Amino acid sequence: MVLPRNRAARSRDIQKRLAASAANLPPKCAIPGCGRPTMRAAGKGLAIHHCKYHVQHRARHGSHWRKSYRASDLKPYRQAAAIWIRRNRDDSYVAHSLSALASLVQFAGPIPQSAGLRGVPPRDRAKIGLARLREKGVPPEKLLAIYLAVVMVIEEDPTSHRVHEFRIVQIAKAIHRLASGYHRRWEIRLNDGRIVRPEIHSYARSSGRVLRHLGTMIEECCEWVDVKHLPALLALKIERYGPHPAVADPSRAQVPFAQPGLKVPSPNAAPKLRTVSTVKWGNRVVRRITRYE
Repeated sequence: MVLPRNRAARSRDIQKRLAASAANLPPKCAIPGCGRPTMRAAGKGLAIHHCKYHVQHRARHGSHWRKSYRASDLKPYRQAAAIWIRRNRDDSYVAHSLSALASLVQFAGPIPQSAGLRGVPPRDRAKIGLARLREKGVPPEKLLAIYLAVVMVIEEDPTSHRVHEFRIVQIAKAIHRLASGYHRRWEIRLNDGRIVRPEIHSYARSSGRVLRHLGTMIEECCEWVDVKHLPALLALKIERYGPHPAVADPSRAQVPFAQPGLKVPSPNAAPKLRTVSTVKWGNRVVRRITRYE
């Protein structure tokens, strides 16, 4: 389907699609065991195969059903990748990737002095994330190790979702953890001579198109390393840390999505709160901003 080019035409097209009949469309979410109405059937969106919960899940994780890998899941793969990179720094593909990553971070641009990024295009937000990596001094070897770790775990894990979107989102989320959020500290001298140090820490939600842009930027710098050396990387990881738990013991494999008979989050369940910003005055938190997940 060809999308209209200008904003007004796109708006008219969306209104037309919302007003169209949904009688011949699937009434329930396509994820097994979900049972929620699709966004189109509920009249709250255009998704014809998935409910709002799983559409938001895809925006956050890169997959409608597979959750993101935790740092502990990636740890053995990162360690194996770091060892392999040290041993193969003279490889042409490794040297090119490290040089490209260093240039990508170095020329990412300035970091805005304000906490709010509302209205900033997603690609520019991704560059701001790279600039924060530069400010924190994250070396390109660490970025390459994270990229290779995500590629390896997706390749070895039998329950993974092997699609390109999930891959680049997992790369971006793992890198985003290294230097995320807006952090500022000040020193204020009071009239009685005491010095207080207020702080503000604000964290943007790790979701949306910004993750796709960030993951794509990193992938473009590193993709030839895994194309040429993925078997050697996996062999080193298995030799030092063993196979993936789901391969060594299939009974420990994570259930990829909700199945009938398993506990599924209720559509009316209360959403969870997550702290996204804190303001400190000395050692005391004077303001805490939370967001519903």
